[in-house]
Amino acid sequence: MADQPDSEVLQAVINALLASGFPFQTAVAQVVSQCQGYRLAGEEVAWRDDAGADQFLDLVAHRGHVVIPIECKKTQKEILTFLQPSPADRDVNRARCIYLSKIQDSARRSLLFCSDWQLMPKSPESAFCVVSTSASGKDQRMLERDVQQLVRGTDAYARRCRDERSVDTSLLDTLIVPLLVTNAKLFIAEYDPANVSLESGQFAMPPQAKVSPIRWVRFRKAFTSVGKDVGDRTVFVVAAPAFPGFLRKLDTIDAGPSQDGRIRVP
Repeated sequence: MADQPDSEVLQAVINALLASGFPFQTAVAQVVSQCQGYRLAGEEVAWRDDAGADQFLDLVAHRGHVVIPIECKKTQKEILTFLQPSPADRDVNRARCIYLSKIQDSARRSLLFCSDWQLMPKSPESAFCVVSTSASGKDQRMLERDVQQLVRGTDAYARRCRDERSVDTSLLDTLIVPLLVTNAKLFIAEYDPANVSLESGQFAMPPQAKVSPIRWVRFRKAFTSVGKDVGDRTVFVVAAPAFPGFLRKLDTIDAGPSQDGRIRVP
């Protein structure tokens, strides 16, 4: 039997494990594997960015004709607050995603498009996220950086599926839905922009905003990727405790995407 590490070394190992995001990623992977109808298609799925650097998608799940690239984000103290200026729909079922579609020609090729889909479960939709990394709320950073990387990895994986014909598009379009799963607390802040001072840039005190906890949200804005700009994209941000329920509810409402505003993805 190998010698047991001394207490100082063992504590260093434990501290490293507590700080790492990999155990959280493996827990999310187990949820996917145990959810009926889902298949874990890959972990640490490699892709290469436009600068030639190697990157990785944490997980990729498949269920029927839905492909789900997943970014697992573990944090110790972050709180994500998504803004919803009024008037706005409280919950929506639209999601703008890329998808593979079979072309009826002699080569039976699949092409990538981006369009709006009707997708369950419903959720709030927001283009703005405030990330608090301290109790004071004054220490903030941008969620967009994490989501941008996920979008680019999603597009790289979609192109691989297209080029290698590794998903079945013989009957239905294959929808590709990116998720960011996090143990951070999620909130939605509903407010009237008229209650924000143009002089100070802040809410009048006390803030006239309704802040509510949420389980998941559609984060939608024009995230860029390699090649042609296809406009807005939807990324679902899901609180980890609600992740199993989200997977069970994830489904398309109708047979395919909206053809209005459909854009070809290179």
